[in-house]
Amino acid sequence: MLAMLLAAYLFYGGVDAALGELMTHHVKDQINSAIADEDRRKLALKGLSAVNDNVKELNKELSKDVGRVEKLIKNYDSQPVEFDRQFASVSARRQQQVDKIWDDRRAMLQHIRPEEWRAIMSGARAAAEKKAAKKK
Repeated sequence: MLAMLLAAYLFYGGVDAALGELMTHHVKDQINSAIADEDRRKLALKGLSAVNDNVKELNKELSKDVGRVEKLIKNYDSQPVEFDRQFASVSARRQQQVDKIWDDRRAMLQHIRPEEWRAIMSGARAAAEKKAAKKK
């Protein structure tokens, strides 16, 4: 599921900040609840912070990339090769960003047991759904 959210986020311009919100507030709260060992909890939260920083950076770059494409679209004289170069550049940068997110996620998960992760994700999803229901 995370892979699908990330793919949608990266290539379609976002998923209503669901990924960022889930990764910051809801997961952080659940890590604090699910991991009893203080040392592992601190390391997991540090890892979550690294993932979150990378997602924030991705957001900034995505906004810049959209601006560059809009500039090409508005320019009557833009050539297909300029679009090709832009999309190739975006794709390469995005892959580097995704690789960094996955590396930091893997490092974070070294401090979280599988059953804790399931509880964290289940709790985070429930908290996000509850918050969304309140907004409606």
